Parts: sequence; structure tokens; C-alpha cells
Amino acid sequence: MSNAPILKIKSKEGDINIIAKNGGEVSIKPINLKFIMATLWWEKAPELETFFNILELTIKRAIKEVYPHHKLSIDYTYSANDLLEDASEIVVEINELKADDVEIEIEGDSITLMGKDDRGFLKKITSFRRKVAQEVHKEL
Repeated sequence: MSNAPILKIKSKEGDINIIAKNGGEVSIKPINLKFIMATLWWEKAPELETFFNILELTIKRAIKEVYPHHKLSIDYTYSANDLLEDASEIVVEINELKADDVEIEIEGDSITLMGKDDRGFLKKITSFRRKVAQEVHKEL
């Protein structure tokens, strides 16, 4: 058994659970997507940018409870099946996670956000030209 902290990401029915483990310590932090998205819609706030910020801070908070650290570095990639404002599917893959230069093992490293696809036929068949893929590196 490894001494490195572990981050596990699970989702079920509109909730994402961020689970951090280190030895016998466990921290579970839920993200309720429906509540967050409804609040963002009401406030007219940028949905994806805010979601990414909430995800990053939730991961940091969960890990900090089981493995105290000063700096968390996270590398992830997100991709969408169309321009972000028209996308019906966005996939977030966590590539690397380090707390004070200690690598954190990641289980369940991808999150798929899916919504209603109300693009027209022409937009759907031409979406391959507009697909978005972006790599992100953050230090929190």
C-alpha cells in the first residue's frame, strides 16, 4: 500500500463526490451540479469558468483535510463536442495532481458533463470543426 494521498472522483445523479484519502483519513466533499447551475443561471454568471473554480477549490479543500499542504498544482484537460456555448457534452480529465510536489494518485480521473443537445442537424454534423480542447494548469 502506498503512502501517497489518493483522490477519487465519483458521480451519481447530478452530484459529484470528491473523495480524498491518506492513510486512515478520509474527506468527502460533494458538488451538487443542479444547485450550482441553477444559481449560476439566476446570477447570470459564467457557468463553466465558475464550475472549474468550484471543482479546483473543492479538490484542494478535500486534499487539505487529509494531507495538509501549502501549494496544490493541478493539470487537467477539458474538451467539448462544439463551441463551449453550444456544447452538449464536456469532458474534464485530470492529468496530474501534486500537493507540495508530492504526487497524488487519482482514481476516476474524468468527469463528463452532459446536457440536452438542442443543436440543429446542420450544427451537429459540422461540429467537428468547432470542437474545443483546452489544457489547464493551476496552482492553488
